[in-house]
Amino acid sequence: MPDSATPMDSAPRYPRWSDRLIRQLDAFAATRSRAEKVPALVLNRQDGGDCRSPALMVREFEHRLSPVRGTSRFQVPHAVVDDRELTGGFLAAMDRVALRFQLTMPSGRLRLAAFHTCRAVLDSERGTGDLQAQQQPILDGLYTALLKRRKTLGACARVADFLGRHFLTGWLQGLVAALIVGFPKLCYRFYLRHWGLRWVAYESNATCFLDAALAFCQDGELDQDDPRVRRILLRALLTDLRKATRGRTWLSHLWARRRWSFVILIPEIDDVDGPGRTFLGTFEELAGDHPSRPLLILAACAGPPPDYAAPLGADPGRPNGTADKVFTFLNEGSTEPVRLVTLPAEDDTEGTTQKHPSVMARRDRPLDWLRPAVLPVLAVSTAGIVLAPHYLWPAPPPAPPEPPSCVTVKTGERVGITDGKRCDLAVPGDRGKELRDLERQVAEENARIPGGRYRTLVFLAPLSLQNGVYDDPPIGLQILRGAIAQQHRLNTAVRQNKMPIRLLIANTGQYFQYGSRDAGAPKSPDVAQMIINRERKDHIAAVIGITQSRPESLSAVRELDQAGIPVIANGVTGSNMVGPDSPQRYFQISAPNARVAPVLADFVRHSPAVRRLTGDTPPHAVVVYDPTDTYFSTDLRNLFVDAYRKHGDIDEITYSEKPGATTPDNIATDVCNKVTATHGIVVYLGRSGVLPSLLNAMQSAGGQCQPPEGTTIPLIAESAPIDFQLHPAQTARAYPYMTLFYETANAPTQDSRDPYAQFAQDFAAVFGSRSADADAAGGFDTVGIVTKVVENLLPASHDVQPNDIYLWLTAHGVSQYPGASGVLQLDGKHKYPPDKAVFIREIAQPHGATTTLLSCGILPNRQNPASWGAASDTFPCPRDDTASPTT
Repeated sequence: MPDSATPMDSAPRYPRWSDRLIRQLDAFAATRSRAEKVPALVLNRQDGGDCRSPALMVREFEHRLSPVRGTSRFQVPHAVVDDRELTGGFLAAMDRVALRFQLTMPSGRLRLAAFHTCRAVLDSERGTGDLQAQQQPILDGLYTALLKRRKTLGACARVADFLGRHFLTGWLQGLVAALIVGFPKLCYRFYLRHWGLRWVAYESNATCFLDAALAFCQDGELDQDDPRVRRILLRALLTDLRKATRGRTWLSHLWARRRWSFVILIPEIDDVDGPGRTFLGTFEELAGDHPSRPLLILAACAGPPPDYAAPLGADPGRPNGTADKVFTFLNEGSTEPVRLVTLPAEDDTEGTTQKHPSVMARRDRPLDWLRPAVLPVLAVSTAGIVLAPHYLWPAPPPAPPEPPSCVTVKTGERVGITDGKRCDLAVPGDRGKELRDLERQVAEENARIPGGRYRTLVFLAPLSLQNGVYDDPPIGLQILRGAIAQQHRLNTAVRQNKMPIRLLIANTGQYFQYGSRDAGAPKSPDVAQMIINRERKDHIAAVIGITQSRPESLSAVRELDQAGIPVIANGVTGSNMVGPDSPQRYFQISAPNARVAPVLADFVRHSPAVRRLTGDTPPHAVVVYDPTDTYFSTDLRNLFVDAYRKHGDIDEITYSEKPGATTPDNIATDVCNKVTATHGIVVYLGRSGVLPSLLNAMQSAGGQCQPPEGTTIPLIAESAPIDFQLHPAQTARAYPYMTLFYETANAPTQDSRDPYAQFAQDFAAVFGSRSADADAAGGFDTVGIVTKVVENLLPASHDVQPNDIYLWLTAHGVSQYPGASGVLQLDGKHKYPPDKAVFIREIAQPHGATTTLLSCGILPNRQNPASWGAASDTFPCPRDDTASPTT
């Protein structure tokens, strides 16, 4: 913890134990809680720690809420109650808080009508005589203050005064004054006597506000430091803040703008008589009986905490225990108005957090003020048009049609988003049959959802091919089948807190070409934006799928992240997808290249099955990769070479997955010659969809590609095409010269308790005889994970929003989830499951017998084996030493 405030141009640094705590405070300040009673948090340090660090953390948090350098925009409205700067006690602190809230608004104006009314009473003097005579000076002072706050009323008073100064208009002055000055003042008095601020009367045990005002005005019975006066001022402020963030009317210019909280920071409450301790004590008295949202009070103490601060109940020794407890109390409320957060004594390795929270607030726009004025005029005009004879008015033009959801693009594909019924993403003919059948299946599943609440998941992935491309069918089709199988299982099951799931299909086109906005072709479809536009209408909870590591797919994820929509991906392995700069709302259930590459290298180096075919240990590796595919193929090549070069020799051959100068046909002979000359193994690190093109080219090349009878060329791939996995016997017959090894995320077992076995049954219930595989299992699990999070949130709120899912994942996460694709864990520190299970299987010649040769990571039985191989020949399992970056 630094000894002074971090400069505004540098990222704050904190001990690692405080990183998650700061993130939870950021998230709360940015999005606001639905809880009625939000507790104040008092930070202190365990014995043995630096007692000054809580105060420094609070002051550091003030810098995080201040404007970004070069802008004047604050993150959230906030104020600091500092004993060293305030000399006027509690009243000065309240004035400071109200002023700072108004000055630090990110957008719009803050009106504190109740607070300023009660505050004006404190400076007013009571009159003499009967009750109304004593109240009259107070009423006059309140109305004068109202004229300053309400410009329209003030302008009317000035008009009346202007007319009274002229001889020609003086006779109008009395009438005008009565209409635009006297009558509003009479209404204001009636309001204060009968309706307005009645809770002040209850606090003072009076019959109305004006009667109560006699008690706490300047010469009333109550002193300004009386606890009842403090309660009145603080409750008035809370009342105004609730109104400021309440759902706006359809005429309001502040519609849907204020999604943040109001934050009060108290760096020190150690002075028993200081304004900070007094402010917190008043809040404790008041918040126990009355709602306290949307206010967050963050205080710090170096000495003994207040007696009324209830311990948080978190274990400081458990990682993230304190942050998770804070998340629970801030978002679910607390019966205790003040909670004591005890920070660990140890200062472990420092970590960094984001400099500012992501606040959902927009700036004022010129039309914001026009809309409230225009709508009443339009309403009156519309009523006149409806009541007038229809033949006097021409027929209105037809409404412009909505933009199409499914668009044909220049590549011959159809991209966009559909529910399977509204439009068709499949191209005509046999090329679109698979996708067309899946659209029909999704439409049928969606139609079974009864009326009422539901949540929608969007499956976003490349689901089609361009004309003339030599690729295998997209892997996303099989993953989508798994998602549909899970949707069917969840929607037909009976369970507590059930939330029906609806699916939408979004096709980005091959290579994710139309997944996001293309600055070079701004008129091209932007499928991510189509999803964002439909978020509210379709109750979209999250996006799943993705299936490919590409710059274009990462760009689409960024677009969704900026709109507050979480993404749970599968089939994605590129390091950039989970790197330090990846979007914070992005997660994936597949292992990254940083885990897969060392496993491949270790298998090639040690496997007896490879040694039997090559005769060498370790064998010569002929690496085939695509240098233009930087996010996947080149990344995997770099990691594999780093892991293998110190053990064995390597040759590298490049090609391009897209039609161009170097295609699989061009390199087939070169690959065969090198692997034969070196008695090595082909290590294929390209896209699985292009592998059949390479094998077909090698089969047609002749020469060294046709080894002597009884021998085969060994080849290992990061993944295999779907047909290879589902039909190994056909694969062996199609490529008799080749023994294939491939890495996969799951392998069937004979154990009926294996979640994969249950998944296979659920898959067959929807798709009949079509075989399931690890790719479909991944789609099955992504739907299951999101549904589990949604249903965990239901007891607290029936209106689960996308950002609620992200907050739950970062705070609570999913742990030990028994997925069909392996045991899964996702949370704020893990964007992908740590030690994800990795399997390597063999399709052997001549009959295509499939055998699992390597099983490492957390297996379906929750065991994490230390070794792989046969009992007589075992090797250590590579561990996942890479830490998934925090979101």
